[in-house]
Amino acid sequence: MIVPTSLVWLPLGSVPGAGNLAASDLALLGLWIVTGASVVTASEREVRLTPLLIAVLALVIGMLAGIGKALSDPQGDGVLEFMLFMKRFALASVVPFAATRFRSRTMGTWVRAVTFVSTAGLVLFTYLPELQQMLPRPETWDPVTLEDRASGALTNPNDLSYAALALAILHTACLPRRPTLASRVLLGLVLAGSAMCLVASGSRSGVLGAAGALLYIVSASDIRFSAKLGLIAAAAVTVAVGLSSGGVFQERMGSVYSHGLGEENVSSRLDAQALAIRTSLSHPFGVGFTGFARAAAAEGPSPLTLVTSDSVYFDTLLGAGYPGLICLVALLLLAWRHVTRSRAAGDPGGGVLKGGLIAFALFGTATVVPVSVFLAPLFFSLAGAASYSHDDDD
Repeated sequence: MIVPTSLVWLPLGSVPGAGNLAASDLALLGLWIVTGASVVTASEREVRLTPLLIAVLALVIGMLAGIGKALSDPQGDGVLEFMLFMKRFALASVVPFAATRFRSRTMGTWVRAVTFVSTAGLVLFTYLPELQQMLPRPETWDPVTLEDRASGALTNPNDLSYAALALAILHTACLPRRPTLASRVLLGLVLAGSAMCLVASGSRSGVLGAAGALLYIVSASDIRFSAKLGLIAAAAVTVAVGLSSGGVFQERMGSVYSHGLGEENVSSRLDAQALAIRTSLSHPFGVGFTGFARAAAAEGPSPLTLVTSDSVYFDTLLGAGYPGLICLVALLLLAWRHVTRSRAAGDPGGGVLKGGLIAFALFGTATVVPVSVFLAPLFFSLAGAASYSHDDDD
């Protein structure tokens, strides 16, 4: 339920001042409730500390943002700020802890089924965009602003590429130790679908994250050498097809190659991030994630209206202050530690999951991911998948 409902915006109602209540919000709230109940009612009281700390740190970042909002803006609502961060990120942080409470020998099979169906859905909505008319969309969503970039079932082309890559990582990490021919065929289809979405999105940060994941998996994971060669070949084919297609992928990659840091989108991000750093010096405890424009304007005239720095690290620095940024980095490191401790040495799935965590860390240099209602569940699912058993071998 968690991953599919996060990939499609399905509003069920609205909360005054806090925006829409979506199906994914209810699914995550339900997971918090049943997970808490399992801790209270279980006869076995052992609790895994690392995934619990991951959830705690996510909550702390939200609280720090709320405190920063209240301190920097006399009319600011710190509680609302915390609620908004819960919706965007902290609600999904329960996934790794829940995975340690509800283990099942068939969980890997279910994950592969869900990721296959979800990837197929993304491909379908990407290459048959007329189907998007069937989906509810936010009032502010305007497909014209996408500039021929595909967004699939999501509302942002970058999110499409991130989601497709995360689904491929999850599917690969949950392969049985002795996969059948059918399992291999499904894996090939998921990887192909992920590559198709990446090319159609034209996401440069998606390419950056995919490259980081591939580099780690090839150099440090324990998958077979033949599999590593296959991944390298598949990546090369994807890039070659994308660059030769003459479409948005070729245009956007070529633009960065030609202009470097002077490329319009890149330079505007760097300017926003520099402004975020300057503003944070006056607000070391943050201003809340909704207080950027007000705080930056108080620093003096600027050609920029700072709504976001387009980086999760700089956004967290300004939104939750330096303590919040420390908590975010600690959360990422704890997710890595959880995968390391939960997967046995030599387990190729652990290396694949770490590659996914590297991808998300790189996504965050150019977007606010994983602080996103669409992507936070997938990010935390990467850490949660470390607890899934391989005993469901085909």
